[in-house]
Formats: sequence, C-alpha cells, structure tokens
Amino acid sequence: MLSNIYILDGGAYSGGGEAMFQLGCDLISRGYKVSIIDARRDPAVRPPQKFDKYFEYGLTYCSQEDVVDSPSNAVIVPESATEYLFNYKRVKPIIYWLSYENYDGRYSWNEAETYFNRVIHGMRRNVFKMLHFMKNVIRYGKARYPLQNAVNLSGSNYTNMKLANEGAPFLPLFHSIGVDFINAGMCTSKENRKDVILYNPAKPSRLTRKLVKRGKYAYVSIQSMTVDQMIELFRQAKVYIDFGNFPGPERLPKETVFNGVNVLVWNLHAAETDDVLVPQQYKISLNSKVEDVEFLLGEMLRHYQEQNQDFDDFREMIAQLQSEYDLQLDAICHVL
Repeated sequence: MLSNIYILDGGAYSGGGEAMFQLGCDLISRGYKVSIIDARRDPAVRPPQKFDKYFEYGLTYCSQEDVVDSPSNAVIVPESATEYLFNYKRVKPIIYWLSYENYDGRYSWNEAETYFNRVIHGMRRNVFKMLHFMKNVIRYGKARYPLQNAVNLSGSNYTNMKLANEGAPFLPLFHSIGVDFINAGMCTSKENRKDVILYNPAKPSRLTRKLVKRGKYAYVSIQSMTVDQMIELFRQAKVYIDFGNFPGPERLPKETVFNGVNVLVWNLHAAETDDVLVPQQYKISLNSKVEDVEFLLGEMLRHYQEQNQDFDDFREMIAQLQSEYDLQLDAICHVL
C-alpha cells in the first residue's frame, strides 16, 4: 500500500477541480494518507467555501517541497497539469483525466466560440503551450510527459476513447455529481415548472450569446449561487442548454437532469458520447441556425412533461454513478 498520496491543487475549482478533492477524501476513507499540494500561482486564490467540507475528512495542504520523492508515494495531477510530474523521478505518477480538450500535452481550440475569438484566444493559449513544450525538451528531453509512464485514470467515455487513440493504458474512474446534489436526492416532479431556460454564462458560446441577446424566451444564468439555491432553481425550470465546449463529461447537464430538467446540448466532444446519454434529437449540430434552435426550444418548453421521459435513461445513469465510481476506485486501489 502507498505510504502517501499527494493531489495537486493548481487553483482550478470547477467540477473537475472538485472531483480531485472528492477523490482525496475517498482515498482517505480507504485508509490512505492524502495531502493536497499547494501549487497555486496566486496565493490570493482560495478554494470556494463549499470545499470546506472536504478538509473535514482529513485533507491537509502541503507545500511542493514537502512531497517525498519515493516509489512508496504517489502524485495525482489532472490532465491539464501532467507537466508537473516532470518534477519527480521516483513517485508513482497518476493522471486523472477529467477532460481531454484541456490536456496540457496538446494544442486546443474552443469550437464553441466565434472564429475570431477562437483564433485570438486559441493562438495565445497555444503559443504559451509551444513555449512550454520547448522548455520541456530542453529540461527533460521530452515535449510532453509520457502517458505510458503514468497510471491514467479516465473520467469519462470520451477520455476512454481519446486515451485509447493515444495508445495509453487506462483505468476507468467516472466521477459523479457533487456530494450535495447526491444528498439532496433525485427530483422527478414535473409539476409547477416555469417556462425558463437555464444556461451557464461561465462557458463561452457564440450560440448561447445569440439566444440570450435575442430574448425570445426567459433565460436564467447559473452563477453566484449556493448549492441549495441551484437545486431550488433546477427544480423549478424546464430546460437547460449547454452550447459551450465539452472537454469532459461536465457536471451541470447531469445535475440539472438529476433534478428533473430536460437538456439540449451541442453534439461536441464528450457530448457526442454516452457521457450525455440523451436521444440524438437533443444533440444539435454546431452549424444549427439560431432560428431553428429557438423553434426546438419552444417545442421543449411546450412539451416538457411528455419529453421528460426521454431523459429517464440519463437520470438512471446519473443515479448509479456514485456506486459505480466506488467500485472502480476499489479496483484501482488494488493495483496501486
């Protein structure tokens, strides 16, 4: 059994970042000693208040200098920070693939954005990546950390497919929705729903911006809310749209559906797979015209109750995620 497991905190606190903290607590419950490596570039950046509960399970912070480079220890990093593993020669390296599009070993473009923004932001991001690759070649003789040298934990069907294409061995570990949503339970009530469409303004999307600007329907943004407020909102709404980038399985589509909301997504990246287990009519093309999408949304609002059964399979999959995750993590612990 490993003596110490270190999990990298690079300052990202979206659903993927939370999955890293959840993993730490789950490993503690299985008898491991787990520390969070404080690698935040900005010391003013702190985990959100909802992360406080994870430290109640025994998680503690340590500095990068505290990590003992020994084969009896392991360092877990997200796919967006595999380069960090170059710092160690002897620890067991573990990569938790919470997405693929955010992998720091590849160039990436946000296909959900306008062509102009895609070029401007993508070029800037990829120039920095190119400089990182050059630095790695000079320092380590490799542009990217070799995936075959690490234990790869795959968080979705999409990353399963991508890792297979990379020729990298992997073990599945599909993270569930947030603990607070699980504890609140599934909501299947269809009554007293309002004709509102939910969206996440934190995900850049040319189509979502157009829809909200046109204002044909009542759009409500999901931002600056506590979990309780989100659950209350989800249990009143009819539709959630996600036309942003889909680098991984994404939590909001699952958390909204778990609370009785119907969803409409772009057929992009992870949304193309069973990570979003909905019929194809709820996965639209990237070339869809805004008028056609508005027509479809109108139909979804009018026929919410009849269409809600189309999401039963997705809801059932979400309900089983936590138990399947526990089984997958138990299997992983046997081979660490």
